[in-house]
Amino acid sequence: MSSDKPRRTIKLETRFGSSRESRSRKDRPCDVCRHRKSACVIAVKPPCRFCEIRGLQCTFASRPRPRRRGDAAPSDQGDTPIENAASSEQLASTPQDQVSPQASRFPIPPEPPGRGTDAPFSSSPKTPAEANATRPYSRQMLSLQQLTSEAEIPSTTYAAIPTRPQAQDAEPHVHYEWEEARLKNSLERGKNVTAHFVGISGEQDTNLFASIRYNVLNETRFIDFNIRMVYEGDSDQGTPPVHFSIVNDTFPERDKKAKILASDAIESHVRGHGDALLRLYFRFVHPIFPVLSKAHIMNEYATDKLAIPASLRGVIYGLGCALWTQDPALKHAPPISQSELFEHAHAALNRELDSPKLATLQTCLLILHEQPDASGTTESPRIWTLACQATGCAQSVGLHQDPTNWKIPHWEKKLRKKLWWATYVTDLWTSICHGQTPHIVDGTWDTSDLDINDLMSDEDVAGVPGEQLLAEQDRTFDPDSGIRFLELVRATKTLSGIVGNAFTLSGYKQAIQKTDITAREAQIWKCKISVDQSLLLIPRSLTMDHPGTPQSPNMNAHLHLGIFALKFLIYRALMSPATPESKQNPASRLCYYYNEALAEGEALMRFMGKLMGVDLHVFWPRHSRTNLILAGNHLIYLFFCASTEAQVAKAYSMLEKYRDILREMAKSADWSTIGLIRPSLLRTESFFHGAAEGIKKAGRP
Repeated sequence: MSSDKPRRTIKLETRFGSSRESRSRKDRPCDVCRHRKSACVIAVKPPCRFCEIRGLQCTFASRPRPRRRGDAAPSDQGDTPIENAASSEQLASTPQDQVSPQASRFPIPPEPPGRGTDAPFSSSPKTPAEANATRPYSRQMLSLQQLTSEAEIPSTTYAAIPTRPQAQDAEPHVHYEWEEARLKNSLERGKNVTAHFVGISGEQDTNLFASIRYNVLNETRFIDFNIRMVYEGDSDQGTPPVHFSIVNDTFPERDKKAKILASDAIESHVRGHGDALLRLYFRFVHPIFPVLSKAHIMNEYATDKLAIPASLRGVIYGLGCALWTQDPALKHAPPISQSELFEHAHAALNRELDSPKLATLQTCLLILHEQPDASGTTESPRIWTLACQATGCAQSVGLHQDPTNWKIPHWEKKLRKKLWWATYVTDLWTSICHGQTPHIVDGTWDTSDLDINDLMSDEDVAGVPGEQLLAEQDRTFDPDSGIRFLELVRATKTLSGIVGNAFTLSGYKQAIQKTDITAREAQIWKCKISVDQSLLLIPRSLTMDHPGTPQSPNMNAHLHLGIFALKFLIYRALMSPATPESKQNPASRLCYYYNEALAEGEALMRFMGKLMGVDLHVFWPRHSRTNLILAGNHLIYLFFCASTEAQVAKAYSMLEKYRDILREMAKSADWSTIGLIRPSLLRTESFFHGAAEGIKKAGRP
């Protein structure tokens, strides 16, 4: 009898589509999922996950089919086929309260305009013709007035713009399959969501999470939050469960404006030379510091380069323009300012750090390699701060834990390992620029060792859109580049041992008070043996005997300079403390190791003699200039620690030769190389101004 009663006509307002009758689901599906009769999963706002993955329009134009008992035929307002779904223009004319009514108490900021539209920010209404006009690029810095003005980014409808535009020469079906296979189970795949690593000391107990069923999803309808377990842990191995919190990216309008304005300013500043700058980056920077996924970057750049975060594009262009004269298409054109590109990159990165991804870390690792100003004679503390920023970003995305057994794509595991070791290298070598203790210490990470297979991942761009933008030799993996980076990682591990044993407050106390001196010396000597053995096993292609040419300069110099700096730190630790008493005592460790340290100084001079002018015009990591300063200071150290006239004469002769080599380098240097040479040259010149007084003191009993 109750079935004969008419149903109530109360309507319930939903978040995304039109109203639905009482007792129906809260959120009606989109047109695509309604037609497919599948679940329509929407985290915060459309598009749903199905439409997002396939680049479909996520619309809500069709009306639900009446389900009343006795209906013999479908209504004229039944389901609308996908082919007849409303276009984005139709949705744009739909009242906003019907397209996506938002809760008034906790409004969610609208999405920024699609990258395909170039409408400028303006508080005045725009005609369709004006909206489609090219945005006038702005190169000025972002002001507070720009970011807080009442002019808002025009709200867009929720008809999704395809997220993967295709290259004209690529077959779309094959390309979609390639990307979908890469994105399955990826922590990086979500659009407008970020995966934050849940640490052991986080707000939630990871072991508890692993032992219960959980789904912390949209508890209040205003905050979307989910937990994903990628590894269940192994109690036998003592490895904890690994979880990530999946958080939706909802940011203030001023942050969205800042990122888009920075992106526009970057593209305006490169003046259409982006392809050449990208080619220079992968020719000179990537082989030395391989932190990018070459296939991924080339695919995104060729299909939609604005999909690459503005900060990352800015540093790629910026590092490429330091090698401007190395490209035949650019060498006769006026160069662009690297500092302006880095200013815009910093502006964008400051906003992107709220939702760090692997691309954010890649920017953090690259942005500190900006060419130093020629007037800078000491390393700026800002570099150490930027290195700390990179370390914090790496830990935020969980790179300090081994991803080998995680439920993520194979390529992502390899990229995460590569980025962690690049962060490790950055932290250790930057720490010695100011004599600081590294932030990455033993016991806080367990990422497995890097190998050549990790470095080979995503290096072959054959068949990837944009491969023609690179020189032919840069389209595949270069084994020498991979081995070079592995040798740098090996040297960095040794550096960690030296800093931990000799250049901490406890290490200094042991040296000066001569406590546990034998054990300390054994650890340092072990590091020296490790360096010597690695040099014996290094392939000839990575030596300085491998000749460079103007077309192919020797790119191994920064590695050998770093190894020399490491050796000089070892000898400084072995000869410590360098006091007047030690200098006068023939049985002291200072005197005992002096001749060996002098021999390393002679080896340094042979290395410097092999450097050619063309070898300077390649990418030198920022810490290289600190290493060059350490090399020159070692020679000065030998001069003042000499206890005989023969030792004084030998050290003085090496210093003269070192100064002459630096002077010749400075003559052929430009803005991109003078910052590397000048600090060490000035220190050497300063020594000679006071050398006479030093010789007098060295000759006294």
